[in-house]
Amino acid sequence: MDITRRFNRILQLFFILQSKSIVTIEELEGRFEISKRTIYRDLKELESAGVPVIYEPGRGYGIMEGYRLQPSRFTQEEVLSLMIAEKIMQQHETKFIKQNFESALTKVKGSFQLRQKNILGELNDKLHVNSSTPDYLPDVINILLESTVSKCITEISYIKSTDIHSESRTVEPIGLFYEMGFWYVLAYCHARLDYRNFRLDRIMHIRLTDNVFTREHLPVNTLRNLLSQQEYLKITIKADREPSHYFFWERQSFGFTSEEVHEDHVFMHFECSEHPTSFVRWFMKFVDFAEIVSPAHLQNELAGIVEAGMKKINYVQK
Repeated sequence: MDITRRFNRILQLFFILQSKSIVTIEELEGRFEISKRTIYRDLKELESAGVPVIYEPGRGYGIMEGYRLQPSRFTQEEVLSLMIAEKIMQQHETKFIKQNFESALTKVKGSFQLRQKNILGELNDKLHVNSSTPDYLPDVINILLESTVSKCITEISYIKSTDIHSESRTVEPIGLFYEMGFWYVLAYCHARLDYRNFRLDRIMHIRLTDNVFTREHLPVNTLRNLLSQQEYLKITIKADREPSHYFFWERQSFGFTSEEVHEDHVFMHFECSEHPTSFVRWFMKFVDFAEIVSPAHLQNELAGIVEAGMKKINYVQK
C-alpha cells in the first residue's frame, strides 16, 4: 500500500468534510473511486487523529461545527464570488486548470462556517453556467443571488424590449442563466402573476427588500424545463439582408431560434410564447423591409392592423 498516496487521500477527505456541512458515502465513493469499506477505514483514521467526525443517520458525514481555522474570515459577498468562480471554472476546457482549481477551492471551503456552507448548498442550483458563458457577469448578479438565498422580494427598474423607459417591478428571483448571448434571471413577477425572464443588462436599478417571498418555487432548471414544454407558435419571417440587423436586439424576446442568410434576404425562425398579437405589433416596426411568411393568420392580422392605421392617417389628413 502506498503510504503517501493514502495520507494524501485522507487529507483530501478531511478538506472535503470541512468544505460541506454533510457529505454522503456515495459522493465520497465517486470522488475517490474506492470502496465504502475503504472510506469507513479512512474516516476511522481521521477520528483516531482527533478530528471530530460526526454522522447524521440517513444523510452522511461531516465535521463538528467550529473545528476549523479562522471560521469567520470570509464575508457573504466573498462566498458568493467563490461560488460564481467555481461554476465558471467547472466549464474550463483545460483539464489541469479545472482540476487544480477544484482542489484549491475545496481547501478554501474548509474554513467556511456552517451557515456559509449552507448558503453554498442553496446556491448550487440557482446559477446555471454553460461552456458558452462569457467571463463578464452583470453587477446586479450579487443582489439577485442574495435574494434567492434570503427569499426576500427584489424591486427592479426594468426596460422592456419594446420600450425606452424603465418601469418598476417587484419580483421573486428563482435563479440565473445564460442564453443567446445574454444573462437572464427567471423570477416570479407580481405584476404579471406569472414567471418571467428578465435580461440583466436591462435592469437599471435594483433593491433587496425585507418582504419575504409569497410562495415556494421549484429550482431554476426544473422551472425552465416545465416552461419550455408550453406550446409555442412557430413563425417564419423574411427580411431584406442589409437592414435585417435591426431585428437583432429584440428578437430573442420573441423566441428567435435560427436564421438562414441568403444573398439578398434572411429567413428568421421563431418559437413564440408571447400572444400572437404582441409579435405582430412588434413586427410592424420592420414592415418596410420584412414580411411574415407563416403562419397565414398572422399575415392577415398584420394586414388588418396596417389597414386600420392607414384609415386613421387618411382621416387626420382630411
